[in-house]
Amino acid sequence: MSTRIRRALSQFLTAPTLLVVIVCFGGATAEAQVNKVTIRVNADAQSQISVEAECAPTSAWSFRDSYAGIVGLGNRVKSLKAFAAGGAVVTVRQIAPRQFESSVAAVRFVYELNMAPPLNPLEASRISWVNEQRGLLMLRDILPISTANPQTSDARQALRLTLNLPPGWSAYSNDSLNSREFNLSDYDVAIIAIGAGLRSSSRRINGATLTVVTDGQWSFTDSEAMDLAARIYAAHRATFESSSSVNVMLNVFPFPRPAPPTLWTAETRGATVTLLNGNLPSKVGALAQLSTPLTHELFHLWVPNGLALDGDYDWFYEGFTVYEAARTAVRLDLLMFPEFLNAIARAYDGYLVNAERERWSLVEASKRRWSAGSAAVYSESMVVAFLYDLRLRMQSRGKQSIEKIYPTLLLKYGARANVDPARPADGNDAALNVLALDEGTRAFARAFVTQPAKIDLRQELAPFGLQVETFGLRTRINVSEDLTKQQRDLLRQLGYNDVTRKRKN
Repeated sequence: MSTRIRRALSQFLTAPTLLVVIVCFGGATAEAQVNKVTIRVNADAQSQISVEAECAPTSAWSFRDSYAGIVGLGNRVKSLKAFAAGGAVVTVRQIAPRQFESSVAAVRFVYELNMAPPLNPLEASRISWVNEQRGLLMLRDILPISTANPQTSDARQALRLTLNLPPGWSAYSNDSLNSREFNLSDYDVAIIAIGAGLRSSSRRINGATLTVVTDGQWSFTDSEAMDLAARIYAAHRATFESSSSVNVMLNVFPFPRPAPPTLWTAETRGATVTLLNGNLPSKVGALAQLSTPLTHELFHLWVPNGLALDGDYDWFYEGFTVYEAARTAVRLDLLMFPEFLNAIARAYDGYLVNAERERWSLVEASKRRWSAGSAAVYSESMVVAFLYDLRLRMQSRGKQSIEKIYPTLLLKYGARANVDPARPADGNDAALNVLALDEGTRAFARAFVTQPAKIDLRQELAPFGLQVETFGLRTRINVSEDLTKQQRDLLRQLGYNDVTRKRKN
């Protein structure tokens, strides 16, 4: 990768105003249990879809009203009608903006949904929408809230889906039987890309199939997007020492409404990554911008989506992932070491502007992610991950690193661990368990994760040969002029190239 691309990438990495990474789990209890669904897409200016579903006998329907800080989703539902087993119409009354009930049990129901794209472009990776060119169908906010059969230990929610699309449109999903029918193994995490001009390509990577679905015109080619995604996926696979799943799908779409070219938003559900991207005119800038969410989101295929964990442990599966994404970018030559240090410095600046940074531990701050803002948790935990990695590498003389905890995490809490998905372990306990390799790392976790911490970056980095300078509200991290052999060896592991530095001097 050229120096220009690396420099362009560094200006996007860890920018809190652009980073929107959401990962979705679970669901709330409700009455309607659907098993067969037909969706008809109306792609005109109305942006509506109609849904027809067969279900076990039910007399109550409840639709999700909020997700990841987005509220009012229940207001999109209208004209719900229900039918009894013999086909008779069942009287349905609306008891709240997102809740309906009937006096007689129904086995089939139909309704319409307003699928207009959200006004906030950053929300377009999180909820369903359709416009005249394309759309994203996310069954989690389309269908009534439901749970799997409580008598089984499998929490996945399967159903058969049929799509009726406008002429010339196609659809892609990880669970497709053909372009119109889908056997969804878990519709709670299913995402279906639809549109009139979708393009797709696939590549095998160590037993897994990566499919990239694109639409719109970009400064980079489809093959360049595939090459980049494949490199990053292969690097993450090497970290975890196993593939995330058999089939992985990446959707790369333009925003459904006008948005700045530097903006992007992304989400990973199950084995599907959805990325909405602004269109930079320069290929260098466009590939750099694409690199940033891909290094982060593809990591989510393993953490947390490949783990049977529950709870609010965003400090680990988001904040530590921001750090690991930057580490991956350095290893793949997408980011130079000085730019990596700049990313840490920006994260520290983000930590400093949080007025409540010393009030809550990272565990407590994760619980307040949507009310207090996710950027604060991301920033602080990225810095904490850096400090943890430095200490681990130093005390083990390079034999241990943050990357080496991830195979252990997958072994203990992943699919191969035979963990009951209906009884997931607590994510905070699991993350702290794999981080605590000895008394020293356990003490670190107590000081920086489970208790409110005051981070003095200058003091924390000095033992590792790194100097911290402040310029107004900005922080800069530099490598010290005089390094011990152990400090130099440690920084080389992170990507420091002292040969290049000597040439510059």
